[in-house]
Amino acid sequence: MSFVDEHYARVFRLLAGGLQSPASSQGSESGNSLQTEDQSLTGSSESKLIARAFNLSIQLLTEPKCSPLGSPRVADSDNRELRVYGSQFAGPQITVICPSLSSVVGDLELVRQATLHRSDMASTFEQRSAENLVLANAVAAVHAHTIQQLLESVLPLSTDIDYWSAQDGGSISLIVYFVQSMPQRLYSWSTHVISAVYSYSLDQKKHKHSILEQLRVLMSSRYLFPVADQINTLHDSARSKRKNLRFPRVPDTVNILGLVGHEIRYKQQQLVAMQDKLATSIGILSQAASEHNMEASAEELLLQINNVINIATGSDAMLLDKETTWSGKDASAQTLLIQNIAEWIPDISSKVSRQMQNYSRPSLAIRCWIPAVVLVASARLLSSYITEHRDDFKDWIADGLFTLRNYISQYILAPLKHGYETIRYGKHTYSVMSDESLASDFRSLEDMVIGFAKRFSDVNPDDVRYRVEHGDLSDVMQVYSQEMQQPFRNAVFGDLVQAMLIQVQKVKVDVGQTMAALDKLLKSNELNFLLLSTVPATLSIYAAAKWLSIRISWWIGGSSRHTVTSIQTIVRDIDRLLNFGTRDEVTDSLATTEAIHLPAASQGHLICLTHYLRHHAQMLPNSASAGRLGTGAGWEFTLPHTRTMFLQDIRDIESTNFSMVQKQFVVQRMYRTFRFL
Repeated sequence: MSFVDEHYARVFRLLAGGLQSPASSQGSESGNSLQTEDQSLTGSSESKLIARAFNLSIQLLTEPKCSPLGSPRVADSDNRELRVYGSQFAGPQITVICPSLSSVVGDLELVRQATLHRSDMASTFEQRSAENLVLANAVAAVHAHTIQQLLESVLPLSTDIDYWSAQDGGSISLIVYFVQSMPQRLYSWSTHVISAVYSYSLDQKKHKHSILEQLRVLMSSRYLFPVADQINTLHDSARSKRKNLRFPRVPDTVNILGLVGHEIRYKQQQLVAMQDKLATSIGILSQAASEHNMEASAEELLLQINNVINIATGSDAMLLDKETTWSGKDASAQTLLIQNIAEWIPDISSKVSRQMQNYSRPSLAIRCWIPAVVLVASARLLSSYITEHRDDFKDWIADGLFTLRNYISQYILAPLKHGYETIRYGKHTYSVMSDESLASDFRSLEDMVIGFAKRFSDVNPDDVRYRVEHGDLSDVMQVYSQEMQQPFRNAVFGDLVQAMLIQVQKVKVDVGQTMAALDKLLKSNELNFLLLSTVPATLSIYAAAKWLSIRISWWIGGSSRHTVTSIQTIVRDIDRLLNFGTRDEVTDSLATTEAIHLPAASQGHLICLTHYLRHHAQMLPNSASAGRLGTGAGWEFTLPHTRTMFLQDIRDIESTNFSMVQKQFVVQRMYRTFRFL
């Protein structure tokens, strides 16, 4: 239920509580009721009116009166208030929706027709009660719709204020705004020139010097900056000695950026002033039915609406006659008065927009013509360049695709395929030396050692083979040591060369065994090497895909980032507003009820801020499971039903029955609950 609906329900309960109850009617009133009951139901207007009043009575009876914590309240036998906890005692929750203005006008028409139908007969107590109840509902609905129109008027003002704040950020922003608004300024200047020339052509009695002076003034900068000239006129009006002159003195030097800055700040000040007026009006209306103000009457509420309409629209219309009180008017006059006020309400937003038209941000065409021109020119140049280098672009694209395909194929797919074959078929990709080559070298070494040893002694070949297998070449080294005593002679005529060749073969076998051990190590870790070989390529592809996905998410999630940023700023403003209110709050034990609630202006600003929050909260996820929300710092996980809980906290902040300290506790709860804050 929105703030407007809650306000309507509060005002309706307040006005209905002041009506006379049927139990207070005694004696002849009841007799007249029984005598005229059939007569009152003869007309369709009377029956519809009583049926409408019956529905409103049911709405009042079934609407739960909730405490600030939201639990229904009941009374015990001693009329002491008790709180009922648990959903099994709460019963069905009734959602009250403010009726539309067309429905209110229809109800007022029923009252008017019923009053005209029985103009010649006395009205019964039930008829007057039905009329008063319907009229109370109409006043409450009109009061709530006035707040709704004011809130709808405040939102565009906030957008315009944010725009002017962004334009006043620096010299570059001022230059861009000045160039953007130059066509509009030139159009305004040209219309003044044409008007001056046309007026001179109609009045031939004007002196030539006067028209030249007028044209010289038209060529100055004051017509390019009408708002800045308006500011200077306001500041200098008290001491100006040339009030009656149409054109003031033209300045010798003009600071363009200074004039642009003055213009932006002046427009922003006017918008802020109107926003403050509307916020104060909203605060006054919202506190009309709070717990610390339970004596408001229908006449006071209508007078509030009349004053608010005059403030918002800048008119002096007096819709309520001060000479005749509300109770002194008959039902027909009260109906016409409410209808007259209801006709003004739908025009509040449009009249505020027209009143602030000169201070609002420029139109979409003025804001976007520079980017549009740049985009068209860039597209024209880019298209011509692409047309001239079409073949080169095709070759670049083909080469890029071929390189990417080979990169993925050779450094990702091929190692993965070899790893699969290693696991599935036992194939080995990494092999330094084969077992057959090593066995052949070892057999050759054995034969060489056995043959060499037989030449010098009678040895057992099996013993020699055993010693060779264990790396023992003593049979060769004994002869080698003897041959080295006369190396030159034995190198030519002895066995030194053969012994040396056997040692070379032994070195080859040792190297082969070392390579075999290394080969065994490679085969045992082949799968690890295959997977490691894919890591650099996979990481590079993943990094490129991640960067691309982040860029795409950044573009797509721009609205959610803007939503989160706006929500964070608004919640900070609410916290700051409550802190200012708490600073002035009375903290001793003798504090009155009025001292712990916000004043009307602050309450109105608070409702405006919560209205902005409601507008941005529609972008929050509301799924039954946890979700994600894009923020400026990345993605944040959200709780289930985030939007519902967020709107509940907004309603607590809007409540006029909560003190400032309680509202601060609500803000702190929001910071604890929602991680994106």
